[in-house]
Amino acid sequence: MDKTTAVPDVMVTANLLSRLDRLPMTRTALLTTILVTVIWVAEGFETGVIGPILLLVKEPWGLTAQGTAQLGIASTGGIIVGAALAGRIIDRYGRKSVLLCGVSLFSLFSALCAVSADVGWIMAMRVLGGLALGAVFPIPYLMLSELLGTRSRARMIAAASAVLALSYLVPQAAALVMVGHLPVDLAWRILFLLGGLPILAVPLISRNLPESPRWLLLKGRTDEARALVEQLEREAGYHHENDLVHPEIATVVRAEYESGAERGSGTADLFRRPLLGRFMLCLLICAGASAGAYVLLVYASVMYADMGMTAQGALVTTIGIIIAGAVGAIAVGQFADRLGRKKTFLLYSVGAIFGFSALALSQNVALAVTCGFVSAFFCTGLVPFTKLFTSEQFPTHARGTAAGFVESASRCFGGVLVVASIPFIQNKLGTSAPFWLICAIFLVCLGPVMLGARETRGMSIDRAGAV
Repeated sequence: MDKTTAVPDVMVTANLLSRLDRLPMTRTALLTTILVTVIWVAEGFETGVIGPILLLVKEPWGLTAQGTAQLGIASTGGIIVGAALAGRIIDRYGRKSVLLCGVSLFSLFSALCAVSADVGWIMAMRVLGGLALGAVFPIPYLMLSELLGTRSRARMIAAASAVLALSYLVPQAAALVMVGHLPVDLAWRILFLLGGLPILAVPLISRNLPESPRWLLLKGRTDEARALVEQLEREAGYHHENDLVHPEIATVVRAEYESGAERGSGTADLFRRPLLGRFMLCLLICAGASAGAYVLLVYASVMYADMGMTAQGALVTTIGIIIAGAVGAIAVGQFADRLGRKKTFLLYSVGAIFGFSALALSQNVALAVTCGFVSAFFCTGLVPFTKLFTSEQFPTHARGTAAGFVESASRCFGGVLVVASIPFIQNKLGTSAPFWLICAIFLVCLGPVMLGARETRGMSIDRAGAV
């Protein structure tokens, strides 16, 4: 650490970023992690609720395979558009404002799904709710990556993401309680109404969730950023060292200021080198994880029911798959810090390939259940890693835009193209073909990522995202 000669605004920004990056977990950082985790639970419920609802209503409503797929991907279609459009809004108006608006809207549209049993109405509400979900999905990762220091970033994002994975248990568990005890027409309505409850937490989140300090600095709101950094320092027992500047951070800040990045040129920069190459690598890293996680989330309960399980048994098995994915998500943060980002991606990709190939070859229910657990550990467990990797590839002025586009593209690929094609693939190539497809996706993506990706373990997010 030393003093670095620079213009005053660069010096102040570099000082605050240097002080922020050295901090351990504090009360405010922990509270922020808890609040965004609560939001993740709401997101996970809203995304995952359609699986058990489809299991409940498929037979009474006489849904065909095509109708099931359409309802299954309705929300995802909205998420794709919402995430793509929201990236620039997140970078322009702030992480917190867009987050609060999005949570309010997707909660409202979830509750409105319960109004009518008309499939067209439910699909419309799911699409609208998906638009709001798409705006929200990248933000918790952005807020944590831009607030937490290098020492805790990977571990805390992975641990919080494990709660997101576990949140998919809530609709499964709720459906399990209702099956056989409540009429189907009441049960699915209650599930949608539960998805509307997060709106009640918006005032609490608004009062206690801080804005990203890096976004505040980018927008010239230095006094607000300084107040937040000093609050974090007081909680950690650190002195306010106004002369502390990390040379590498100062270099990054100066380069961004000289390029005019503080005015917000994220979209244009994203499609120019070197960010374009990083953007393509992010898409490759997300492809297999997104496709595999969606297949397990949307079709696991239906798949096991088709193998002869009861509805209750299929739901219990799906809950086990979700737990396995959450354990994998917790572990991926530890691996990312100890092995590095690239070796962790290799480990989890090979594990997912093994799990899905074994699932494709399974001849009995017990083996299929075991292979489903293995696949979920590595594939669903890789999802938080893809978010961490994406946040570390871009500078602050383009991070929200990039995260939005990556979220949109990965969900379009995994949640729409792959999921919607599964009935066709199964009819033409057999029930195991979708699992071989997931294996092929991982294999295709593995080489370019291992050869082209940068290792960012141990870097501050400013240095990792520097152009």
